[in-house]
Amino acid sequence: MLLALLCVGIFLVQLDVTVVNVALPAIRTGLQTSAAGQQWVVSGYMIVLAGLLLVCGALGDRIGHRRIVLAGLAVFGGASLVCGVAPNIELLLAARALQGVGAALLLPGTLAVITDQYADKAARARAVGIWAGAGALALVAGPMLGGALVSGFGWRAVFLINLPIIAAALPLAWRIVPRRSSDHREAGRRLRLGADFIGANVVAGLMNLVGLGTLLALTLYLQEHLHQSALRAGLELLPVLLPLAVLGPVSGRVTARYGPRLPMSFGLALGAIGSLSLLAVHPNSRYAAVIPVELCLGIGMGFLTAAVVHAAINALPPERAGLASGVNNTARQAVGAVGIAVYSAVLSHSRGFATGLHTLGWLGCALWVLGLGITWLTVE
Repeated sequence: MLLALLCVGIFLVQLDVTVVNVALPAIRTGLQTSAAGQQWVVSGYMIVLAGLLLVCGALGDRIGHRRIVLAGLAVFGGASLVCGVAPNIELLLAARALQGVGAALLLPGTLAVITDQYADKAARARAVGIWAGAGALALVAGPMLGGALVSGFGWRAVFLINLPIIAAALPLAWRIVPRRSSDHREAGRRLRLGADFIGANVVAGLMNLVGLGTLLALTLYLQEHLHQSALRAGLELLPVLLPLAVLGPVSGRVTARYGPRLPMSFGLALGAIGSLSLLAVHPNSRYAAVIPVELCLGIGMGFLTAAVVHAAINALPPERAGLASGVNNTARQAVGAVGIAVYSAVLSHSRGFATGLHTLGWLGCALWVLGLGITWLTVE
């Protein structure tokens, strides 16, 4: 039950990354805002989340991760209510920033509680796999759930849907999330960061740089190059998104048995193959041309995510689990944002869409191979 509750935390954080996207046109019309205001509904949440992850993770090491999780649920729930009733874009943006604060508390806090409760490394790896799978499931469910809510109840429902979940999760968390006394001497002691910790986080950043960048390129290919509707494009991205959700627990079990290096290497190698598959896309290609890219990316990141998270948190002492989680999540979120910007810039400055995809194919393959080399040099 505790693990399920912690998975609810990451599910909410990741859901609010994607569920709002399909509501943006309705928000723009309903609040009579500009395209810039519409975009800040997404960007404001992401910037605050990425900016506070490290601080919130380290804070949990000092005051206890139970307090961080409870505060995260309360802040996230309160901000969701304000988002759902906001009469203007200014209040909505402020509430979305506050949601980002709650998310920054929940993301490292839930992972740190897992680290606290699963002292056995194999059991911890399996639990991290389930936790990562729950986050990936939210990425799959977000666009479909958002579309259903906006169509049936209006854009405010994408925020108000969080309230019954928080109402059930908060009292349960109060009851079952255990207290752990913080050792302030350990939390304040100077920490030496080894090559295993640095390497795992560099690979985590590279994973999101190429993974999120490629996902953006695929989305643009389907919607702008093939002129698919948003709904059809979302369905055609399922070969990427479903393996992310399904393979998290599988990766956790493999990591528990063989260590993180094997699933990380497998995932990175598949990612490189997927990036190279972009070279087969030509100006007259159709959807079938990108299916190998989607499958390799989805399966590769499905194996890689849980393993790289476990490698990072396992590289520091358990009493620094919040810091380890904060650094890992910051690396993934921040470098992922860089990846989206880089991939977007390459596509916009290329002579043709297919030419841009070919450039990104070589770039992505090189970065996956770099990650593979770092893995074998630093991760056991």
